[in-house]
Amino acid sequence: MTEVDNQEFSATGEQFFSEESRKALAEASRQLAERLQAHTEALLAMTGDEDQNTLYEQNAALEELVEGWNDAVFEHTGTAPLLLDDEVGEDADDEEDEERDQVISVVSRFDLRVVDLDALLEAGKSAQERHPAELDESGEREPVETAEQAIYEISREVGEAWFELPGVDLVAGARAYVVPEWPFEPLEADAEDVLTELSAPNGSITHAETWA
Repeated sequence: MTEVDNQEFSATGEQFFSEESRKALAEASRQLAERLQAHTEALLAMTGDEDQNTLYEQNAALEELVEGWNDAVFEHTGTAPLLLDDEVGEDADDEEDEERDQVISVVSRFDLRVVDLDALLEAGKSAQERHPAELDESGEREPVETAEQAIYEISREVGEAWFELPGVDLVAGARAYVVPEWPFEPLEADAEDVLTELSAPNGSITHAETWA
């Protein structure tokens, strides 16, 4: 429990622990408990495909109730269970923001349909010959026998070739440019869960492109 100031209690505790503060704390606790349960149920039901704005709104509503409950505890007891951000902390955050590097996250996805596998494999083999990849544990290069391997080899040579892959039609594509919100967790290039790392961070989308 954290004391938020040096204000002294009276001998009988009359400064705090009033009937009014007791009722206010009970009501704040009831509202927080209901909101927390509803918030948890909403989070458990999410699959990751929902509109993130809905989540932000629910987080903000819960944060407001937590602050109100913390205030109600202080009004009743003179102490606060939670050490929440104050003006000093906000000033420190502002100074930290000024020192942060500008970061932009570019997240993209392209769905491709293979219509001529032979043409794609041939292009992949040619790309591998021109730009050999690293050898595997056996000392051999991975043979270009699948559409995925062929696309990988071509992309290593020319970059994003989604619109010009031999034997492939672009089903759909999308790219978003996101300015992350802090605290920002940077991309971990060596993470085991690559799919999680490819998701867009929380932040503001400044530009978006789609293809179909």
